[in-house]
Amino acid sequence: MSEPSTERVTAFIAAHALDAQIISTPGGVPTVETAAKALDVDVDQIIKTLVFVDSQDRLVIAIACGTGKVDRRKLAAVAGTSKLKLAPADLVLESTRYPPGGVAPVGLPATATIIVDERVAIQDVVYGGSGTDLHMTRIRTEDVIRLNQAVVGAILQSPES
Repeated sequence: MSEPSTERVTAFIAAHALDAQIISTPGGVPTVETAAKALDVDVDQIIKTLVFVDSQDRLVIAIACGTGKVDRRKLAAVAGTSKLKLAPADLVLESTRYPPGGVAPVGLPATATIIVDERVAIQDVVYGGSGTDLHMTRIRTEDVIRLNQAVVGAILQSPES
């Protein structure tokens, strides 16, 4: 497989005429806090796209605030499936064609169930993966939900958990 790049996300943005942008982060942004600081945005606008599998090996993809921890039981309930486990790195790459840590919130497999956390859904604009760890995608949340035919639900652990 070729080196990770932003080409797929760039092409997706152009094909759908989205109000979105790939932003270079030359030093990388290993944490939500460093990403928010580098982009001069609120930490709740930084999102992560996590790939899970259920007991039948079906993909469930969670798009959540980077500061929150996904509750697998809540995610499974919203997705209408059984017990979920985090997908191994090779399955993430094979199924999404994005490397772990760089999974974009668009261009995801049509066969996956995609759930957007309610805290993400209330943001107008979010910043997520773009196919590399040196770039981020600025995109309107409504486009993430619409283009993924995503379900919105409460999938994060409670703060006291």
